[in-house]
Amino acid sequence: MDKDIIVQIGELDKYLKKIDYIFPIKSLLQKNINIKQIKKYYRDSDAGYKYLHSKEGAVHMALNYDGVFSDDGFYAQVKEIDNIIKPEGIKDVLELGCGKGFNSLFLAKENPDVNFVGIDITDKHLLEADKKARNIKNVDFSYGDFHDLDFKDASFDLIFELESICHASDTKKVLSEIYRVLKPSGYFILYEGFKQDGFKNISENLKTASILVEKSMAVNNFEEISYWLSIASGVGFKIKIKENISQVILPSLGRFQLWARGYYKYPFLSKIFLRLLPKDMVMNSIAGLLMPFTVYNNAHVYYKIILEK
Repeated sequence: MDKDIIVQIGELDKYLKKIDYIFPIKSLLQKNINIKQIKKYYRDSDAGYKYLHSKEGAVHMALNYDGVFSDDGFYAQVKEIDNIIKPEGIKDVLELGCGKGFNSLFLAKENPDVNFVGIDITDKHLLEADKKARNIKNVDFSYGDFHDLDFKDASFDLIFELESICHASDTKKVLSEIYRVLKPSGYFILYEGFKQDGFKNISENLKTASILVEKSMAVNNFEEISYWLSIASGVGFKIKIKENISQVILPSLGRFQLWARGYYKYPFLSKIFLRLLPKDMVMNSIAGLLMPFTVYNNAHVYYKIILEK
């Protein structure tokens, strides 16, 4: 882990006060996120993701298993998924929340005999994904909501998502839809953030920080990991893999925190930037500042999960 990342609980109150001066915390904690606000968040945050996150179009966390940030980490999830696609003889794959197409495009190029479909609710992202896919015949992108999948039963051998179903308003409905459109013995693979079990027992300032992280990323509520898995089991899924890989996103989080600390360093300038730039994009600084605290101190966790129908 980068020695410059700040994760000590004793430092947290100081940073919460910095945020409260720019974004009143009380109103943000009470914010109820709906689909319209999720679309606006991704539309308004597009430039931030492009210039500060990934110029190649990734909108997920990099996985850096060696503890040092590298852009190669943005390919870690899809390479792990590719290692399942190739030996399993999979032919039809669906990505939920495909964004700008980064993941499905990589996999489609690696697997020319496999059909890929990506759905998303952000028109701006879909336009970019379609443009990149112009000369790739085995991938298709379209508008789609994972609460109500517009596919026939048993349509896909594998479904995957990277940090998108955290936006679900009804987890059971989403998992039921995924289960429905998967073929028998099909896989659902996800890389996703959750609250740690026993979240209600953590300190109040860490709890506040965690909720601020979620709201600032247009997430209404991360589920506790065991509760989410119980819903998946109730729908009918078998849990093949559940792996806490929180440590390997810390290099990414340290990078974000460094930028966020720069934003909050001069409050007067911070407020000027807030007037000049889209609010949703600037609010990413809240997650950037606080998520190292919430992940390192085990309030939020990041999991690799494989479910089987």
